[in-house]
Amino acid sequence: MPYPPHDLALVAAIMTFGSLLQGALGFASGLLGVPLLVLSGFSLLEATVINFISTAIQNVAGAVQLAEHLEWRDLAWPVVLRAVGLPFGIWALAASGHLDQGLVKQIIGGVLLGSVLLLVALRVTPRERAPWPWTLGAFLSSGFLMGFGAIGGAPMVMYVNSLTWSAAKSRGFLFFCSAALVPFMGAILFWRFHADAARPAVAALLVMPPVLAALVAGLRLGRRLDKARFRRITYGLLAAISLFAILSPLFT
Repeated sequence: MPYPPHDLALVAAIMTFGSLLQGALGFASGLLGVPLLVLSGFSLLEATVINFISTAIQNVAGAVQLAEHLEWRDLAWPVVLRAVGLPFGIWALAASGHLDQGLVKQIIGGVLLGSVLLLVALRVTPRERAPWPWTLGAFLSSGFLMGFGAIGGAPMVMYVNSLTWSAAKSRGFLFFCSAALVPFMGAILFWRFHADAARPAVAALLVMPPVLAALVAGLRLGRRLDKARFRRITYGLLAAISLFAILSPLFT
């Protein structure tokens, strides 16, 4: 066993709940899972690998299910820009291994809180096409955050919320952009951290059955629930987690 049973149970609980949110909204598994895993005592690298394995399967499944809503002209530049930002995030992840874990928790909490506040506060009149600078900034930062902690969903969510896309197209876009980087992210993680990444990768595979079951349930919820209300509840929970991450060193 890669971890003691109680640690595996914790990973299963966190990633299963994250998978439910991911299926319903097209994002949020990383924003929720990585901070909670770090707060639970896993290193940032372990949390990143666990979340990457889990969300890779979720995103591919979601992209396939919602493929009919996607247009290739909307996908090309976002995928390329995320791929450009990804190696810089991986470099930052490697550099963070020498930092105090309390500081790492605060960094994750700060990134998460900033993302949530922007998602809630940024009110842009939806338009058919996003300005090029907005596209550039959103997807470079998304790629960086994907590499740093597998938490690249927030900039993409802000991007789709600025457009006049349907909920189904927005969710499909989020799934596809995340799924497209799976081979690239996997290759970099293996090359840079192959020995250290093996144990969390095995743990992620062991807890996959409940994670996949939650994904199926989440995909159904995404079609049937009031998304605005569901997002408000999700953002409130994520804000609470981020504040706890920022303040956690005060209680240790």
